Amino acid sequence: MSTLVIKNLPEQLHERLKAQAERNRRSVTKEAIRLLESGLVARAGQLELPEPVSLRSGKLQTIDDIEAAISEGRD
Repeated sequence: MSTLVIKNLPEQLHERLKAQAERNRRSVTKEAIRLLESGLVARAGQLELPEPVSLRSGKLQTIDDIEAAISEGRD
């Protein structure tokens, strides 16, 4: 993997990134990577699904599984 150093990052932006990382239970580095990935994918006009996540039940679920469960609850 490569390393990226960001110099002169505004303190307010760093605080917002840190707060968002905490809300998403990620490190600041992982949150920054997620944001970069999503921004680059959006600009490319591609849809890229994230890695499956482990929920409290211990069952691995994808975004499609979660969206299907949400849709079922709306019927």
